[in-house]
Amino acid sequence: MAGLAWVQVIPLAVLVAVVVAEVLTARRAGSRMLTMRSAASWAGAYVVLAVLFGLGTGIAHGWTPAGQFYAGYLTEYSLSLDNLFVFYLIMTRLAVAPARQHRVLMAGILAALVFRSVLILAGTAAVTRYDWAFYPLGAFLVWTAAGLFTGKADEPGEQLPRLLSWLLPRAAAEGAATLLALAVAIGAADLLFAFDSIPAVLGITTSATLVVACNVFALMGLRQFYVLLTRMLDRMVYLNQGLAVICAFIGVKLLLHAAHGSGAQWAPDIGAVPSVIAVAAILLATVAAGLLASEPALSGEPEHPFTTGQHGQFDRRFAVLDTDHNGAWQQQDYEQQAQRVCTAFGHPPGSPASRNVAKAHRGLFSALLAHMDSDGDQQITPGEFAASIGRSIADQPGFDAAISATASSLLQAADIDGNGVLDSDEYAQLTAAYGASTQQAAQAFHQLDLDHNGVLDVAELTQAIRQFFTSPDPHTPGSLAFGHL
Repeated sequence: MAGLAWVQVIPLAVLVAVVVAEVLTARRAGSRMLTMRSAASWAGAYVVLAVLFGLGTGIAHGWTPAGQFYAGYLTEYSLSLDNLFVFYLIMTRLAVAPARQHRVLMAGILAALVFRSVLILAGTAAVTRYDWAFYPLGAFLVWTAAGLFTGKADEPGEQLPRLLSWLLPRAAAEGAATLLALAVAIGAADLLFAFDSIPAVLGITTSATLVVACNVFALMGLRQFYVLLTRMLDRMVYLNQGLAVICAFIGVKLLLHAAHGSGAQWAPDIGAVPSVIAVAAILLATVAAGLLASEPALSGEPEHPFTTGQHGQFDRRFAVLDTDHNGAWQQQDYEQQAQRVCTAFGHPPGSPASRNVAKAHRGLFSALLAHMDSDGDQQITPGEFAASIGRSIADQPGFDAAISATASSLLQAADIDGNGVLDSDEYAQLTAAYGASTQQAAQAFHQLDLDHNGVLDVAELTQAIRQFFTSPDPHTPGSLAFGHL
């Protein structure tokens, strides 16, 4: 591909201006969170600029390179969605306040742009000089696709949040995790994921200019899509399957391209237009299937009326935290429960751990009141709790932040050996403060340990507590968040 033409320079110049404006806006926003409307507006601006860049490429250099750009852009964007889940885990494990997350993401993504550009130049130099390089790249993508299909993919980026939670388990809890450390974590996670996404886009085009452009346009929309994604985590039902199909398609395309270049007449060389159509179709099918699968949740109402058994389970969930057994959740219930937890682990009143647990429990109760207290009497009855199940949450970010803070404070209080996770004995001691027996705790631990690695991390505990308060499914693992029913 020749040098950039003016029809490409204009959207790139506007992109630079938009990035600068976004950085300045993020700095001025301070602790204010990015709203859904603002996130959608910024994301839309980046998509429009990408479309204009593709049109400029078509006008200046022909529609084959333009098709390659669009296919590469869609591929990078779709594979970047997987990055967002790791970003979410990093934020959760390091207990980053929602109001700080947008600035951390901005700094991390800008760092990732620099890292990726270096990797892209090296990758394009390799594949343009050595045709055989397409074989390992294609095989790697097919292997990745198989792992995504089976749920056994061991992405290097998935190990980073666990490493960070071990290295900085207390710093985040005390608010000492610096912006620089968090930004490096985000940038490093994104760079690790580039080992999947860059080979994928190299399977579409080997033009360094186009590959860099695909990455820039895709990465600069990640911060906004992170905001949107955290509101829709439960709706991304088939994301891994969709990404697996995309990886498999491009992996096979790379292998066929390599075979075709080696003289194999039977191997077709799939062009840019079929590639962009295939990637777009896979993305649309993935989104549509996820929306259909989560349609009851989107309506804000359960698909079917609650059964007697479900109501009975809600009552049992309610009783776990009704410490004075007066039939209502009140502020003193949560204060007393916080004190029980701290006493169980020897944290005296006024200690950092005790203050952290008490503060988190107060925040949790306030979030529950905002969502469940329909009559405004500053307490929650079993009926109000049951009525809130399956209902949309008005302040979803605030609710999620309260759940995350509670999980983080409980884990830190119960983490006797200081390794950033709970083993079965630590969890049993924690749930004993909620009235669970050793046998009940063991059964609950087995179900809550979603990755079956023998420990509970912040993400697993956060999900369990969220499900405890919101899920209508009687079989959800989160029903056992506090050890028993």
